[in-house]
Amino acid sequence: MERGGDQKLRLRIDDLAWREVGDELVVLEVTTTTYLTLNGSARVLWERLVDGVTRSELTDTLVDRYGITLEKADKDVDAFLDVLRQRSLLDLAV
Repeated sequence: MERGGDQKLRLRIDDLAWREVGDELVVLEVTTTTYLTLNGSARVLWERLVDGVTRSELTDTLVDRYGITLEKADKDVDAFLDVLRQRSLLDLAV
């Protein structure tokens, strides 16, 4: 279901650490000593971003995993990526 024109995105790995705690991921931004807790779809998207993935692939993941509409998945992915961008947690994959 890949749509053209997507760049691969991945998490910025410098100064980030995360651990599984039950069903959640607890993320530490080392430079700001800020903790984030991710569960559900946020955790799924985070895990996909570790190795690099396109926005379309993220959307497809939510559609496949949760059976939601493409429109809903697009909105959820955009909202999640916006938060990561605001926190400077994304890089373009090489």
